[in-house]
Amino acid sequence: MGQTLKEYIEARANELLKTKAKDMVTNHDGGTKISAEDQKLASDFYKALSTKSTAEIEAVNGLVAKQYKAKAGQNIGTIGTGTAGGVLVPTSVADSIIQQLIYISPMRQIATHIDNMPAQLQLPSETTTVTGYWVAEGAPVTASAEVLAPNILTPYKLGGLDTFTSELLQDAATNPSIQKFVENRFAVALALAENAAFVSGTGSGQPWGFRSSYITPTAVAQAGASLAYSDVTALQYSLTTAYRQQAVFVTSSNGVRALVDLKDTQGRPLFIESIRDGVPATLLGKPVYIVDEIPTNLGAGTNATEIWYFVPDRYVIGDRLGLTIDYGTQGTDFAADQISLRVIKRVAGMPIDSKAFAKLTGVLG
Repeated sequence: MGQTLKEYIEARANELLKTKAKDMVTNHDGGTKISAEDQKLASDFYKALSTKSTAEIEAVNGLVAKQYKAKAGQNIGTIGTGTAGGVLVPTSVADSIIQQLIYISPMRQIATHIDNMPAQLQLPSETTTVTGYWVAEGAPVTASAEVLAPNILTPYKLGGLDTFTSELLQDAATNPSIQKFVENRFAVALALAENAAFVSGTGSGQPWGFRSSYITPTAVAQAGASLAYSDVTALQYSLTTAYRQQAVFVTSSNGVRALVDLKDTQGRPLFIESIRDGVPATLLGKPVYIVDEIPTNLGAGTNATEIWYFVPDRYVIGDRLGLTIDYGTQGTDFAADQISLRVIKRVAGMPIDSKAFAKLTGVLG
């Protein structure tokens, strides 16, 4: 008998995956190039998930561990075993998820990012600034009274759980488009959870948010019943010059609605919408990022929001090691021939300098 269409596609895919590692193929994002060896490992990863074969899982884990060791320059140890159901995610799949996280999460687009961070990372925080002095010839420079209070950047575990049919995961082994579909579902879930923590996280079992009590930002209240040009300039000039020049605006969609109709004293609009994808709008010449995790139910009427103005690299995000995916069953999964996948990553986040953050409160959209 002749081959079915599915058998032909699988056979053809296997032929393509046998090409030399130096040959390059298009990654799931449609643009980044990865080696055929990485593409084959990604396919083996999805195949191991669908078959739940202990031997295949152990083989994938061994290859991926070597990948991460080569990439990070460190031994990540054993993450996931066949008996535990854990499969370490190949770097190409992990990078695809991370790139989608960056696309979805405004905070990942603007914050300082530390990749492959250790279990804990001590960051200095300047509580006073360095002082400059006029120095006479041959005289020593006076030491500044600078105090460095350590900030401990700690990663926390973030997980997402989703259910797929066995057939879909089997097809994902040979179809990069289906792989992208699976990865995107996890990326969206993780990005939403991450961004909520980066904004309002309590530091207990999750990252510190820039709205949390970890810092004390400069606070400016909206003066009148509606947002005015003077409110925005008061916010902007509440930061000192050194910080003000580097800062960006961050607000909710309701905050943007309040900004759209604002004009300066000459009748010129303050908010300029971007006409290019991936390029933020501007306010008074500074980028504006929409972060809808900023609450919109604040104030006496529970309909107020906030506009923040801060130096983005004073918020630090750290990713610890790689992602892992565990498989299992729950509820009716066994009867329905479904597989539940749980993705785990460890991420840290915290603001590190109160002087770099300011907020305008009582903003009505």
